[in-house]
Amino acid sequence: MKYTDFTLLTLFILFSSLSTAAYAQGTSTQGPTSAGNDTTAYAAVKVEGRTLFEVMGVRGMSASERADKVNRRLNSLTSRAEPLPPFTRENLIAGAAETTITLGGDSILTVTDGDAQDSLTTREALALQWGQKMAAAVKDARSVRANPFTGSGILIRNSFSDLLVSALKWLPRLAGAIVLTLIFWLFARFNRWAVRTIVDRTNFDGNIRHLLRAMVYYGTWIIGLLVILSTLGLEGGSIATTLGISGFVLGFAFKDILSHFFAGLMLLLGRQFHIGDQIVVKDFEGTVERIELRALYLRTYDNRLVIIPNGDVFTSVVTSNTASPVRRREFVIGIGYDDPIKKAQTVALETIRGVEGVAQEPAPDVLVDELAASTVNLKLRFYTNSQRADYLRVGSECMLRVKEAFDREHISMPTDIQTVVIQNREEIADIAAHPANHNADKS
Repeated sequence: MKYTDFTLLTLFILFSSLSTAAYAQGTSTQGPTSAGNDTTAYAAVKVEGRTLFEVMGVRGMSASERADKVNRRLNSLTSRAEPLPPFTRENLIAGAAETTITLGGDSILTVTDGDAQDSLTTREALALQWGQKMAAAVKDARSVRANPFTGSGILIRNSFSDLLVSALKWLPRLAGAIVLTLIFWLFARFNRWAVRTIVDRTNFDGNIRHLLRAMVYYGTWIIGLLVILSTLGLEGGSIATTLGISGFVLGFAFKDILSHFFAGLMLLLGRQFHIGDQIVVKDFEGTVERIELRALYLRTYDNRLVIIPNGDVFTSVVTSNTASPVRRREFVIGIGYDDPIKKAQTVALETIRGVEGVAQEPAPDVLVDELAASTVNLKLRFYTNSQRADYLRVGSECMLRVKEAFDREHISMPTDIQTVVIQNREEIADIAAHPANHNADKS
């Protein structure tokens, strides 16, 4: 798998994690609670769909029930025609353990000591802050309903304001995630260098070395991704759930990439062939340059690079020309019927035995292969180095030496003889004897 594949998978998992976590967070903060006295959950107070702040549950009322009650009062206040006076401290009614926020003379929300403790502020300061937000939101909502053009500007302003607030809240987490990304990038490169240094001192196959480096490198990044997501505020349970969902989705969305990935693992672990071997895959023949987790890189003999997906390699018939140290080469040469066959065999056998690069074991041999129409065909078989360069060079040298040896021993190598049968011999003889008469007849 190259960096592009890993980047795509990482981005997809990150996007899924953020989406799932946001959904889970929205469900936990806005959904109803099972117990009426649950004071740990939160629900949003909204005006025209815009979230102003979140409230917690109080004794005898869940967070969602409390928020729904406030939202209904704000919606009713927004629908009124009478003007809304500016919000001041006079709109707060302070009690012994709670402060009530009023708008337009109506009680909207009661702020408790628990709300203040949860926000790390005083009850009056929190009530004043929430009251100002609700008053401003109600005025904006009334303007939007009254004048669409003015309302569009207000909506744009509020959207940018909310976006800016959200960005400022995320800046520390984002900065931490960037720093962790840099740290794990350096850590992954260091681990890969350390593994390379260790495995280079062993007798491991080159494919296994590459696999170990890749597993350590990407394994470090997977751990780093989990840490980075946690820094962004995602809980461990949400991350685990998201990874499970993402894995299920990836099985369909990236099934081809994953099939090539696992096929690459099987090729690296199976060790059917190695880097530097000369193989034939489908219509391609060449030298294996490297085996990655996604594809096989094959350098053809005319210096072209062919990238074959591992899935195709794993499911295809692969011929390894260099699986054995020696490889048999053969060619056929024809001699005349009048030439001594035994002598020709002896001359050819002694000649190819003397060629440099021909293996003595298995021993070469010369066999009568065919009695053709005009020649007796001899098949010369010998073994040489399985590398293609030696295979071609030694074969060429053997054919040249045998031809020269047959010339010295006066052993003929006739061409094909064709027999032509002439039926009208008298007419042809007359034409040959009197060509002038036949030319005059034609004219």
